[in-house]
Amino acid sequence: MLGRFTSEKGFYGWVNLATAAVMSIIVGLYLVSFSYFLPFLVKEFGWNRGITSLAATINMIVLGFCGPVAGYFIVKCGARSSILLGNIVGCLGFLLLSFHSRLWQLFLGYGILVGLAAGFGGFLACTTVINNWFVKKRSLALGIFLSAGGAGGIFMGPTLMALITKQGWRTTYLIMGGLVILFSVISPALLIRNKPQDLGQIPDGSEGSKPITTSRSSRPQAGYRTPVDFSLKEAVRTPTLWLLIAYFCLNMLAMGAIMTHQVAYLFDIGFTAALAAIAGSVMTGVMTFAQFGSGFVGMRYSMHSIAIAGEVLKIIGAVILVSFRSVPPIFAAMVVLGMGFGSVSLATMNMFPNYFGLLNYPKIMGFARLFWAFIGGAGAPLAGLVRDRSGSYLVAFQAAILILVVGLIFLILARAPIHPSLKTETRQPVGAPAASD
Repeated sequence: MLGRFTSEKGFYGWVNLATAAVMSIIVGLYLVSFSYFLPFLVKEFGWNRGITSLAATINMIVLGFCGPVAGYFIVKCGARSSILLGNIVGCLGFLLLSFHSRLWQLFLGYGILVGLAAGFGGFLACTTVINNWFVKKRSLALGIFLSAGGAGGIFMGPTLMALITKQGWRTTYLIMGGLVILFSVISPALLIRNKPQDLGQIPDGSEGSKPITTSRSSRPQAGYRTPVDFSLKEAVRTPTLWLLIAYFCLNMLAMGAIMTHQVAYLFDIGFTAALAAIAGSVMTGVMTFAQFGSGFVGMRYSMHSIAIAGEVLKIIGAVILVSFRSVPPIFAAMVVLGMGFGSVSLATMNMFPNYFGLLNYPKIMGFARLFWAFIGGAGAPLAGLVRDRSGSYLVAFQAAILILVVGLIFLILARAPIHPSLKTETRQPVGAPAASD
């Protein structure tokens, strides 16, 4: 069945992409499911929201700290091994959560085990596989990968809410563990291949044999890809990496507060459980189309410009969210937020390999995630504490909007870096011998 894809004349990248796309739906449970369980856990055990939300913070911190380790593991052992290891741990985490009754068990199950699962078996490993197999069509491939997760997210909110209310949150966690085993362990074990070279193929298939025209100019243009891979040490020495880290830290700090407490906030302003779930699904659905559309747009236009436009939309959506309480404007906010999320996630995911190259992508991305996951993880408990003390999320969400504005400034300044070897070439005196390619 897979013979035509695995032959040297075939292209297995599409099988990898399809497998990763299905995985993205399941792996999304690691990151977004907590907000749906939060109101029910608080109600059943009488825990306050600030302390309970520490589970999300621990999850983000663990995700961040295992980033560099996962990056090195992927380089040494391959993305496939990382995917299998991470998702087996994730299944154990959901199993523990189905039986937990104390806060420390929640922190261990969701904070530590699910955090490790997301770090080793999620975004970093999957995008490494996709980046290895696609170069010219990378933005499209990543757009498909992200939009698949978004498409699943359209149904995830209502499905989780229905399962929790009808079957109970314990049974729901067991079902989630079963899905992880089936689609994120067994499926990738059978189908994922790390690199085209493993099958005697090349990136992009037959189209990959055509030369890629990448400017070696010191002025990167739209669609720029560095012609020389950065090492981690070289990337750390660029202002661009630190600007991107600062942007992500602030972005995740703000959006961690808003997204973790989104369902609880909608409950507070009078939304029913079903309506809150539908609102979340609207945002996810729009995000899906935005990611897919941005994949096409990114093949022609600068990812940096797309990211900036998306970030502006996120800020506008957040402003609408905190300014109104009736259903129509809240749903409008979800639409605008979805457009912003979709375009930003696709664009920034492409900026790292485009700016710094593929060779050390797992290491560089893992290093960056160490910072933004640790700092960004503080958003959820801080918003919960504000809600517990003031009785409202308003102040926390308003502060989050200001943080997003500051993050936008860092994103605007994050221009494509020039590899040191190219700077040396451009500074050679007239008459000096040209550097060999």
